[in-house]
Amino acid sequence: MNKDEPMMGLVSVPAGHVLGAERMPPPLPRVEPRIRILHDDVTIDQYGWLRDRTNPDVRAYLEAENSYADQVTAHLTDLKAELVAEIEGRRPCEGAPPAFQVGPFEYFQRPEPGLLHSRWWRRPLGADSAELVVDPNALEGAEVFYRLGVFEPSDDGRYVAFSFDVIGAENYELRVRDMETGRDVWQGSRQAVTAAWAADGYTLFFTRERPDLRRQCHELIRLDVAAGSSEVVFEEADERLNVGIRRSDSGAWLFLDVKGVRRGPVEVWCLPADKLGVGWRRLVTRELGHQVFAEHWQDKFLFHVDDTGPYWRLVRTPIDDPSPSGWEEVVPHRDGVMLEEVHVLEHQLVLLERVGLRPRLVSRDESGRIGATIVPDEPSCSLTVGLSAGGHYSVARHPFRGSRLMYRISSFVTPDLIIEHNLTEGTSAVRYQASIPGFDAAQYVATVVMVEAEDGVQVPVSLVARRDRTSPGPVLLNVYGCYGVTRWPSFFAWPSYMTERLSLLDRGVAFGIVHARGGGELGYPWHEAATGDRKRTTFTDLIAAAEGLVEQGFATLDGIVIDGKSGGGGVVLATAALRPDLFCAVLAEVPLADILDTELDFTMPYARVETAEYGDPHIVHEYRYLRSYDPYYNLSADRPLPPTYVDAALNDGQVLYYQPARYVAQRRFCAADHDPNLVFRMRTVGGHSSGSHGPSVAEEAAFRMAWVLDHLRRPSS
Repeated sequence: MNKDEPMMGLVSVPAGHVLGAERMPPPLPRVEPRIRILHDDVTIDQYGWLRDRTNPDVRAYLEAENSYADQVTAHLTDLKAELVAEIEGRRPCEGAPPAFQVGPFEYFQRPEPGLLHSRWWRRPLGADSAELVVDPNALEGAEVFYRLGVFEPSDDGRYVAFSFDVIGAENYELRVRDMETGRDVWQGSRQAVTAAWAADGYTLFFTRERPDLRRQCHELIRLDVAAGSSEVVFEEADERLNVGIRRSDSGAWLFLDVKGVRRGPVEVWCLPADKLGVGWRRLVTRELGHQVFAEHWQDKFLFHVDDTGPYWRLVRTPIDDPSPSGWEEVVPHRDGVMLEEVHVLEHQLVLLERVGLRPRLVSRDESGRIGATIVPDEPSCSLTVGLSAGGHYSVARHPFRGSRLMYRISSFVTPDLIIEHNLTEGTSAVRYQASIPGFDAAQYVATVVMVEAEDGVQVPVSLVARRDRTSPGPVLLNVYGCYGVTRWPSFFAWPSYMTERLSLLDRGVAFGIVHARGGGELGYPWHEAATGDRKRTTFTDLIAAAEGLVEQGFATLDGIVIDGKSGGGGVVLATAALRPDLFCAVLAEVPLADILDTELDFTMPYARVETAEYGDPHIVHEYRYLRSYDPYYNLSADRPLPPTYVDAALNDGQVLYYQPARYVAQRRFCAADHDPNLVFRMRTVGGHSSGSHGPSVAEEAAFRMAWVLDHLRRPSS
């Protein structure tokens, strides 16, 4: 077909249907079959041409899908408007989290009605008057989309490094602002990731991704702000590894971490923050074969390491000789007790540990004596130490001097709560509590239910529902189950998004997070149990969760909707193909829907490193296993699937827009009726994490929830 033909020629119309009639038929783009033979297996890709976003037929097809989605959900207009009003009515009331301190200043945001984005301010310690640091509203493009990357003040406060994305593709631009003049003295460095200042106040180290789609962070840059010059000081050649830069909690050292995507460092370099001339020194070599997080405490380095087991231990070592022969154990490896993080204060260590799904903070003094042990009264929750600027690459800070520890708790039923604990006196005080209009935590109950997987392993499911909900009832189950990533209940963060989910709960729908294997909630063994030729375990865990909730009288057999985003979107699509009879509907947000083709093309985002998760299809037996569950290549006319909502973002830098689009087009092609219960929406604003602000954020959420509610109230088919 000639690309200059009108859009109408792009969409095929089934017999008996007329465009403009009462019900629009599902759109179906033209096919361009491409045959591939690999390992004696023949695959046909009908929709590879959708990769070319400059092709007007691509845009026409995506617009046709958006129009179809609007038309087939037109009967939900009133419900969507009702949900939008509810979501917007739950915006937090006045108040802002506490300021965090860097050097002689404390930095903060405050509510300012009428602005799209909160501005950054600072004030000298103990002072009331504040000066403006960064106004995101002044950035070109921020009226459409804005997300912060890093916000890093220098020790003396002369400079502030900040990065931002105004597209949604996570291509962050780094700038450095001179607070004496209010002008940006460095800008234009794109694809910046992490950043850390040296002690001199004018040397900034930052990492940068390759200028392509691969998403490998391969360079460390040294920027001399005073001289206006920069140079590459480290480059990682192995595309499976990434570099990151950070400052020790003490501020005395800079650490360069070389790590796999979503895994810990396999190599660590160090540099005194106040003696840059001595050069970088390698602390831990990748030949060691283990993951190591380094910290500095007094006259020793601390290594948080997995050398004796998957739940990690803590050792200390002399600064001048960090070889393993000199390691002294501080906290041993303990089966079932995950040592997640180590935070350093001047005279105390604070360990973030987790037993099962329950987190706890444990402090130790210089003699090793255990002091405070803080255990939130929640069956499953998020617990973080320190205060963060909230950027995509921001790190949390806490005061090094003194004994004050700031931590944050958030859960299904607890809006963000920030507590300051005095480790010396053993006293605590609430410094911030998010207030949600109309929310009464007593009306809801959160719990953890254990279900038995097909191999007998107990899989936890974090659940929340109204106390007056009738059981069994409908359930929305969220899953991720990839890359060893942990997904904990929280109030504002994904996947909970309780300001949205409350509208489901108030209509009798329960919400749950299935902590399936492949994720990291129960440590590294939990992740490794569902990687490579065991990846199907993630899908069968989700099936077991759905069936277990029915058996335990919590869910109805015809009332389970599964929900996944990104890698989790691929999980729900693959799982629905295994058990289409089990699920009422499927929500797949920006899904990795074409896993096989992604892993075959190492120019795709994260593709090379993700072969550790899914296998390398260039290897015949790994290809055959991956081919057996790949959502795209397992679509067929004789396998009808549950009603499915799919979305994507044109500017997504992680799951490219055409990956979900190809899946949708192929699924329509395979179905005789073009699958009218498949809804696909393409967002043109924002990226992988949806929009950043404005009415569209609530409208997108309301659309998804209205679609879910509509399918839950339909009779089972």
